[in-house]
Amino acid sequence: MKELLYFSFADLMVRVEYNRDANSLRYSSHRKITFGERVIVEQYLLTNIALKTEYYKKHPSLFICLGVDAALVKDLNLFHLKNTLKFLVDKEKDVKASVSELINHSMVSYYFEQIGDTILEIRQAVASGAKDDSLNKLKTKVEELIKAYNIYSEQKLTVTEVVPSELQGYFV
Repeated sequence: MKELLYFSFADLMVRVEYNRDANSLRYSSHRKITFGERVIVEQYLLTNIALKTEYYKKHPSLFICLGVDAALVKDLNLFHLKNTLKFLVDKEKDVKASVSELINHSMVSYYFEQIGDTILEIRQAVASGAKDDSLNKLKTKVEELIKAYNIYSEQKLTVTEVVPSELQGYFV
């Protein structure tokens, strides 16, 4: 078993290997590690990685620090590159989601205002005794505005929910 581990607290890449025949757990790092880092790394290896193996079931067992393995620098750089790319992709998704949310909010506000203005036009048309032809145009306009509103809104409206009760007769 071989595993690469990244310890973010120390920006440290570690390779750990378990050899079943020798019952040994060996590790190396991409750079020299301090005493404090070593304590944390070894405790992690013995409490998490060793439990996945037969390390504690067989005797004798060996725990060996191999020191610095310069080849791990390449793995660390690759790890950082992948994380940077993932961060950029996630950031781009967040920006797209924010822009989409802003557009939807703006469009909902716009269509809401247009629906209100059209209802006011219908009231004025009814009050002035407008012909059925102009009322039908306003009725169609309200229906189209509600459809457009519903495209951008999570709350789906119907004509009966929007048009006041005194004007409902014109929408039958």
